[in-house]
Amino acid sequence: MNYVQYSMILNHVGIINGNPEQAELFYKDFLKFEKTREFILSPELSGQLFDLSREISVLVFERDGIKLEVFICPECRLPTPDLSHIGLYLDDLSTIVEQARVAGVQHIIGKTGEKTVHFIRDFYGNLIEIKQK
Repeated sequence: MNYVQYSMILNHVGIINGNPEQAELFYKDFLKFEKTREFILSPELSGQLFDLSREISVLVFERDGIKLEVFICPECRLPTPDLSHIGLYLDDLSTIVEQARVAGVQHIIGKTGEKTVHFIRDFYGNLIEIKQK
């Protein structure tokens, strides 16, 4: 198969959260992202894009070239099981694991043979895979 050759770079990741305070607590206070913007998606546009015709508040968090758009939608539930996740490389995995324990952030460990995989879950249930850089 022939593909058109052009440059591509990830612009942002959009996720759902049900509570703006919990979103800020996790992404701003715990993961140390900066909240750079907040806006309201109109019912017209949200209906056209997401088949959900209602006003949706969106919080934008940025750090180290990563941009997250967090859509605040309490009635939007995550599917079960939800395999979607974000993966982050961290300078110090052990520190974030310890901070997760102290902050009450769920830390999930998966092991198979020699491989160990770490995830944390935000307060709404979104999964974030964390790896040592």
